[in-house]
Amino acid sequence: MNIDYYSLALFGKFGGAMLGLLLIVWVIALLTPKAARLVDRISGKKGIPERVHDSNDPENEYKVYSVFEDRPRENVNEHSRKNDDDSTK
Repeated sequence: MNIDYYSLALFGKFGGAMLGLLLIVWVIALLTPKAARLVDRISGKKGIPERVHDSNDPENEYKVYSVFEDRPRENVNEHSRKNDDDSTK
């Protein structure tokens, strides 16, 4: 049984290169949150995310419509109402 050392060396080179790339990505993934924390600390920002003002008013509540259902006419903005009126003439 003959072993092709050239192919084995080539496989080892490419395999090592792939493991090296994965190691670099892994190290970057580990260091990114720490670097972000450091930048926040230097810039003086707290780590608190912004909050959206919650409204209990049902009039201003965000409504989600399906692609297949028609939106009520009162929720359509004025620009699209003008275009609809022009198209019906």
